[in-house]
Amino acid sequence: MTRTILLYGLAVTLLVITAYLIHPRFIRDINNRITDAVMAFSKSKQASGAVVIVDIDEKSLNQYGQWPWPRYRLAQLLTKINLLGAGSVGLDLILAEPDRTSPKNWQATIGRELGYQVDISGIPEKIADNDRFLAETLAKGPFVLGYEFLFKGDSSNRALCGLHPVNPVWLHNTGEREWQSGFFNAQGVVCNQKLFSDAVNFSGFLNATPDADGILRRVPLLIKFEDRLFPSLALATLMQSRQVSQLHISQKDSGFLNLVVGGAIIPVDRHGNMLVNFSSGESIRHVSAGDVLGNIMPPGSFKNKIVLVGSSAAGWAHVYQTPASPVHSHVDVHARLLENLLSNQMVIRSQEFLIWEALLGLLTAALLGVCVTKMEVLGSALVGTVSLLVIWSGAGLVFQKTGLLFSPFLPSSLVFLNYVVLTILKTWKNQRAARESADDTLVLLKASEHNLNSIIKSVPDIIFRLDATGRITFISPAITKYTDTPEKLIGQPIFSLVAPDDLNKAQYRLNEKRTGERATYGLEIRLLLPHKHEGCCEEIGYFSVSAEGIYRGETPCSKEFVGTQGIIRDITDQKRLEERLLHAQKMEAVGKLAAGVAHDLNNILAGLVTYPDLLLLELPGDSPIRDKVAIIQRSGQKAAAIVQDLLTLARRGVKVSEPVNLNRIISDYLASPEFGAASRYHSNVTIETELASDLMNLKGSRVHLSKVIMNVLNNAAEAMPAGGSILLSTCNKYLDTVLHLYEEIPAGEYACVSVADDGVGISEEDLQKIFEPFYSKKLMKRSGSGLGMTVIWATVKDHNGYIDLQSAEGEGTRIVMYFPATRESEEYLPQRIALDEYLGTEHILVVDDMPEQIEVASKMLSKLGYRVDTATSGEEAVAFLRSNKVDLIVLDMIMPGGMDGLETYQQIREIHPEQKVIIASGFSESERVVTLQKLGAGEYVQKPYTLERFGVAVRKELDRQENP
Repeated sequence: MTRTILLYGLAVTLLVITAYLIHPRFIRDINNRITDAVMAFSKSKQASGAVVIVDIDEKSLNQYGQWPWPRYRLAQLLTKINLLGAGSVGLDLILAEPDRTSPKNWQATIGRELGYQVDISGIPEKIADNDRFLAETLAKGPFVLGYEFLFKGDSSNRALCGLHPVNPVWLHNTGEREWQSGFFNAQGVVCNQKLFSDAVNFSGFLNATPDADGILRRVPLLIKFEDRLFPSLALATLMQSRQVSQLHISQKDSGFLNLVVGGAIIPVDRHGNMLVNFSSGESIRHVSAGDVLGNIMPPGSFKNKIVLVGSSAAGWAHVYQTPASPVHSHVDVHARLLENLLSNQMVIRSQEFLIWEALLGLLTAALLGVCVTKMEVLGSALVGTVSLLVIWSGAGLVFQKTGLLFSPFLPSSLVFLNYVVLTILKTWKNQRAARESADDTLVLLKASEHNLNSIIKSVPDIIFRLDATGRITFISPAITKYTDTPEKLIGQPIFSLVAPDDLNKAQYRLNEKRTGERATYGLEIRLLLPHKHEGCCEEIGYFSVSAEGIYRGETPCSKEFVGTQGIIRDITDQKRLEERLLHAQKMEAVGKLAAGVAHDLNNILAGLVTYPDLLLLELPGDSPIRDKVAIIQRSGQKAAAIVQDLLTLARRGVKVSEPVNLNRIISDYLASPEFGAASRYHSNVTIETELASDLMNLKGSRVHLSKVIMNVLNNAAEAMPAGGSILLSTCNKYLDTVLHLYEEIPAGEYACVSVADDGVGISEEDLQKIFEPFYSKKLMKRSGSGLGMTVIWATVKDHNGYIDLQSAEGEGTRIVMYFPATRESEEYLPQRIALDEYLGTEHILVVDDMPEQIEVASKMLSKLGYRVDTATSGEEAVAFLRSNKVDLIVLDMIMPGGMDGLETYQQIREIHPEQKVIIASGFSESERVVTLQKLGAGEYVQKPYTLERFGVAVRKELDRQENP
């Protein structure tokens, strides 16, 4: 394959070189443009400063009249230039006609045309003839006249012009006639009057012709006319300045002629042309002719300088388009040519250079061809780029050092063309070889494919493979548990299956490049694969991913990486079990904490709950302190209800059979002392209410719902440390379809309560955890222990309700609670049992390890008429009953340090098998309570006692004993 690519490269190279050597016009034009660029970007030598242009410009014409000036004024200008020390003065103008403004010519014209005789006898002879005056001036200085050759029409008589040919000396006669035949051969001439030509020793032609593209690059230094060679104005002016009339010409092997003028060696081509570097050196100094005539120039201004007299005035000056500047005037061209000669900035470009450029192109093409076959695409591209830089910089450096102007066009074209052609050819060859290799292995792959597919189908886990960019190239049929067909996922990025919250975790682990021990194992992420669970279909499931990189070779490296392969295992059920276990552990911890706290609080609250009952029985109906005692009673009862919240937090045992109205619960709370205290603490927070007048009832617990309202309002107020407004509203909701909000809310009728604040808001991360036990970011002052939101969630769920929570950091929070509505009417005033119905005279034993509880129970029972004995432990109660008998025992369930209620009852039954017992405890109902009741114990009474509840339970158990 390498040989084939090199042969193709050689064929392309030879074809391009052949076309280049033929050198059609479009290639010549491109080469000219490129060599212009090489000269423009090459560093120029220091300008000689020996050339000055005296410009007959607009300023001069405004001062001394329009052109042509009288010859005496031109003579004055030349005289002043000569006096300023000029070494040589070239005139870029042709004086072909007599001066009609001369007095002598003017006299003849007036006499011939008007018939008048004008007397000029008073004018001196030399002033009367301006042409003669100018001729005498020319004879006195180093002046060089200009003329122009014609290449069409009849040949003129050179003798009438007085031209000054060069006196060539051929140093090598071989080929002299051949070289002379190559010079341009003029057919005629536009010259000066003979008296002017005879007055000077040097004259030169002004001819300059642009290339085919209209740009002037080369100027002839020698033109053949009537079998003699004549110099250009620039060459003649240089010969005048160096006082030489003889021109030495030598032939070089490179195809150039060297013109030797007073030690200066000037290379010209076979046509006598010299390439001019218009971008070299500084700009030529211009002096206005008006300043010279006005004696403004200081003496010696032109000392030993070459001065060219010409014009840049609009409409008179002839201009050329050049590579370095938009236009150059005729005199500028000759001045720039002289500057090149004087500063030795010779430009050499021969026809033979094409061969050298072809050889260089062949060498670089061969080098690049080898690189393309041996290296990768980027490596060969780098070599090609370096080659282009070397070619271009080398061409500029060679020109700057030697003046040899090579074109980088052909070598650069060959580098680019060979790189493109050979790279495409190599890629095609590689692809064809790969296809042939693939065809050879296809049979083996097909043979093993069936076995592999059968193995993969038997694996319940999802097997996948990715390409280097992370797109799925293969996925096993196990995916059909979640989607219709595996083909739907082929070509998709693996990250499109990852849940947005897990994208950061999966970003660098799914499209794995590591292998061995560093590969990914057991990465738990959520994938957007529908997962069936408990009869419903969820969009996201939990999966465990193991993945490792795949490489072409045995040693992993970035160049050899081809993709990733791995296994995905569904762990959704496992995660749910873990979540349930974690939740159960949390709730167990909360239950234990609540039980311990409730037990202690119940003992403390016994006096606040029980004694107001006793006091109200003793106080007359018109007593002024009855209302105050009633407030104490209600406060104690609400405190007891809060303790009950702690007890029911884990077991979720709220009774929701009582019809209640949220508007009444809200109004009662807003009128309560608790709300008053909260309002005083958050004095910068205002609460606005919008309560629906037709709000439907719901079945629930007034105490628990009141606690929910309290917690939600407190949370909203604490979220506004700088103050603000809270909107508390209620409404009826009729849902025809399921709402997918914070949680999924089924269709139905709901009584809703909404609390909206404009506080600090809740972050997206905290929204998912806000209802978890002990999850709180508040300071542990008045803000609680982190159970408030959990109690809210538990209470709503106990009422079969739903919660929608909308919040964002800095945008406030809105929580809406949906409670299933009921058409039942509310019984707001509960019927109280008359005191006479639970009075008695029986003998009762109170067993409790807390003295204050014994005292409370004893006084309440005594107040109801019962005879009371007490025991402070289970052991003491058993000992008392061995010698005594009672009608009923009030048995505390928890008595640390000895027998508990169950153990005590078991021993009591051995003594009195029919003994009646009611159970009392500050804890919630437990399995031991249920066991005790199965053994025959009566009702369970929750501490702290209320007179009514305690008396009814005692009376009920005693009555059951009397009426078995």
